[in-house]
Amino acid sequence: MTTPSDAIQPPCTGCRRGVDRRTFLSATVLAAVAVALDACTNPLVDGGAFNGSYGGPITVTLANFSALSSVGGVARVDNGSGAPTALYRSGSTSFVALALVCTHAGYYPLDITANGFYCPVHGSSFAKSGGVTSGVAPASLQTFATTYSATSGTVTITRPA
Repeated sequence: MTTPSDAIQPPCTGCRRGVDRRTFLSATVLAAVAVALDACTNPLVDGGAFNGSYGGPITVTLANFSALSSVGGVARVDNGSGAPTALYRSGSTSFVALALVCTHAGYYPLDITANGFYCPVHGSSFAKSGGVTSGVAPASLQTFATTYSATSGTVTITRPA
C-alpha cells in the first residue's frame, strides 16, 4: 500500500546504484582541503599554537646542562616555565637564547636536532642560531638577550614577561 508521501517523493536513485564517482571525488577533495587548512591554523599535535606568556627572565646554571659544556651545544632550558626556550653555546663565552616556537604557525616546542631545530608540523628547519634553513617559516626564531657570568657559571636570559 502506498501512502501519499511515497507518491510525492521520487525514489532515491543513489540508493540503488551507490554514490557516483564525481560525488565521491568531490567529497574526498573537500575533506582533504578542510584537513589541510585545519593543520595550518590549529595543529592537532602536542603543543599546538603558542599564545602564552614568555615567562620573564630566567637564569641557567650551565653545569645542569651537559650539552652546554662545549661550543656548539644546545639544550632546552626553560624547565616548563613560560615559552619553551633553548640555549645555544655559540662560543666559549657567548650564547644565543631562542624561543622554540615556529614562526610559521606558532607550533611549539620545536624539536632539537644535530643541526638546530625542526618543526614537525610543516617541516621548517632552523639553524642553531635561529635562522631559517628550509621550509615554510617566514622568519628566524625569536631570540632573547643573554648575559654570561663566568664567575657563577650562569647565563641569564632576558625573556619578556
